[in-house]
Amino acid sequence: MDSGQISRGIKAGFGFLTTIPVRSGEEDFRILFNNVFIFTIVGALAGAILGFTGFILQAFFPPALVPILVVSAIILLTGINHIDGLSDTGDGIIASGTKEKKVAAMKDVHAGAGGILFIGMDLLFLFSAISLFAGYGGITLFMGLFIAEICAKASMITVAAFGKSLHPGMGSMLVAGTKKEHYVLGIIIAFAVSGAGMFLLPLLVSGPGLDMVRCLQFTVAGFLAVAVSVVAGLLMVDIAGNNFGGVNGDVLGAANEIGRIAAFLALGILIWMLW
Repeated sequence: MDSGQISRGIKAGFGFLTTIPVRSGEEDFRILFNNVFIFTIVGALAGAILGFTGFILQAFFPPALVPILVVSAIILLTGINHIDGLSDTGDGIIASGTKEKKVAAMKDVHAGAGGILFIGMDLLFLFSAISLFAGYGGITLFMGLFIAEICAKASMITVAAFGKSLHPGMGSMLVAGTKKEHYVLGIIIAFAVSGAGMFLLPLLVSGPGLDMVRCLQFTVAGFLAVAVSVVAGLLMVDIAGNNFGGVNGDVLGAANEIGRIAAFLALGILIWMLW
């Protein structure tokens, strides 16, 4: 696979995973769905945009306003498709009865109590996590947003790699196109980039003077954030299998949201322990 194809896949990834208007054709999306490691690259680029946005917001707005503004920025950049998938998945999980009834509840266009609950908890935990990182000040919020978005995509491709397709659609296309070797490459990229970012964080915060032990501790924290997001994806596969009999686009969207929150909170707690 050459750099031109990767560029086309990244362009399709921005069209699929963000609200940034890009022109992508059917072949571009085929490249994206057949090379899921590109999801991790797009997550890193989107995370860098969000991280830079959060860093700038901290400089111009009071601390109390920064978390809600950053949450708004996340929604503006990534759209509401993933949140809608989380809502539909919540409706299906909360619904009682057979798997068929749960799938019917998930497909219902009206948000139910489960969907509203899942959206509310998602936004609450996201606000809390961003508040935690904003409280550290400086470049830390940038790094948290950067890594969390990578982890969100790691969780999503985990579902695509290990889930069984529920019915035809965009979700089934991604599941069918996911090759295990490309999934492993995507996770390796996530570990490498997250670990490198966290290795640099103490240096960026404290300035010159290399404390190797501290840098390595933060690197492990970056690795653990990715690991938590992968576990979140595997749990989503299990939950979806038990409730619906497989995964679809809604479950993939839910995995993106839950993976982001899981990684954000795990990383925030680890930084708090190490600071």
